[in-house]
Amino acid sequence: MTPGEYLSHDAVGLAQAVASGDVTAVELATVAIGMIEALNPSINAVICKDYERALKCAAQPSTGPLAGVPFLLKDVYLYTDGMPTTWGSKFFQGTRPRADSTMVSQWRAAGLTILGKTNAPEFASEFVTDPAAYGRTINPWDANVTVGGSSGGAAAAVSSGMVPLAHATDLGGSIRVPAACCGLYGFKPTAGLNSSGPYFKEIAHGLNSDHVVTRSVRDSAASLDITAGSGRGNYLAGHLAQPRKLKIAATVHGADGLVADHLQVRAVEDVVARLREHGHDVHLFENSPFIAVGDWFDLLWIDDIPRLLADEAGYRCREPMPGELEPFTLVALDLLSAAGPAGVERAIRMMAEAARSHLQLFETYDVLLTPSLACDPAPVGTLGFNDLGTMANWAAAGYGFAPFSIHANIAGQPAASLPLPLPESDIPIGVQLMAAPHRDLLVLQLSRQLEESVQWESSYRRMWNKSVREMAPS
Repeated sequence: MTPGEYLSHDAVGLAQAVASGDVTAVELATVAIGMIEALNPSINAVICKDYERALKCAAQPSTGPLAGVPFLLKDVYLYTDGMPTTWGSKFFQGTRPRADSTMVSQWRAAGLTILGKTNAPEFASEFVTDPAAYGRTINPWDANVTVGGSSGGAAAAVSSGMVPLAHATDLGGSIRVPAACCGLYGFKPTAGLNSSGPYFKEIAHGLNSDHVVTRSVRDSAASLDITAGSGRGNYLAGHLAQPRKLKIAATVHGADGLVADHLQVRAVEDVVARLREHGHDVHLFENSPFIAVGDWFDLLWIDDIPRLLADEAGYRCREPMPGELEPFTLVALDLLSAAGPAGVERAIRMMAEAARSHLQLFETYDVLLTPSLACDPAPVGTLGFNDLGTMANWAAAGYGFAPFSIHANIAGQPAASLPLPLPESDIPIGVQLMAAPHRDLLVLQLSRQLEESVQWESSYRRMWNKSVREMAPS
């Protein structure tokens, strides 16, 4: 298979080619390795390579649903036997877990060929991917704008064509924000649908969900079939069904008076028109349905870091040395220490109250439509903590950039960012669909309906022809 043929298939298509005998898993792994080696020096998406073991695994027979498909893991949360999990941190470099997390085992059993790990900010903490440990990941669409975070390495790897899908995590938008920055489909499942075990019962008090970033909706559905467990339903088959007539709320207004920029408004208006053409009942909100999220949210995701550091310090028999933790992490730990256990308990109560308030909307509406971002992908050097200097400035910039994503994490809802090509923008504009908890299949079905209408795959071909093919192997 040539690189051009490889780029023309999504994960399900590649698995079908392997199953039919048109290509072998080893041949696919070899092509993917060639793509990574050609593209990664310019993009810096992959920070750990495990080619030798990947080729050995690819050579073993597999009848799994995605047998032979090249795959990359994000360098946080999920542990991988024999492969470093560094959390994007210098302090954790060289740490090699001795067993797989549940989802890694599930992906291996499904036949995916794990080639390595992708870049992420330290402790998956930012909407940019620029860790001191590994450096900045470059957006394949435009090197001058952020790739997003925290799953920026995964998004860059998939959008550049290195692999058709890659593991990603979402604690406050970290699947959907990079997907929007890189023109991908990014689906966050209902909280708890995918397992973070056995090493974590839950992450950040239930805010986080592990899944994948993809170019097609069906690849996301296929991965969910693998990881959501038996009895959850067939998402790959089920997402093909046309959704019934839905009652959909749409807004471009965030909390605190924030309104999305012109192109994001245009994208939502375009999708509203498409949804109405499909017979859905869409109501436009002139005011924000969201409540403001206070500083308490930060305490919930920071609360995991001391335990991670304590475990690693015990393993290394020493505390972190100066320079091994980034300035943002040190400030975050000070914030947590000042709040104390009482502050964390209050944050948990505030999250529950915010979730109840937010979910009232879904007693009336099936789906909420918003922009994925409030503006275009931010210019490089304008969104990270090191660029802004204080926690207050960082939090304000992050909320101004991605005010619509956090609410799905607070309420444990399924939500997806879909890429909408517009003539005015080189990068497709992300729009977000959100539904009540456990209505994952509905989000996938509506996503598929819009995917057929929009035909966003053509955007990747234009981008590859313009930039990526110049770097890819011939």
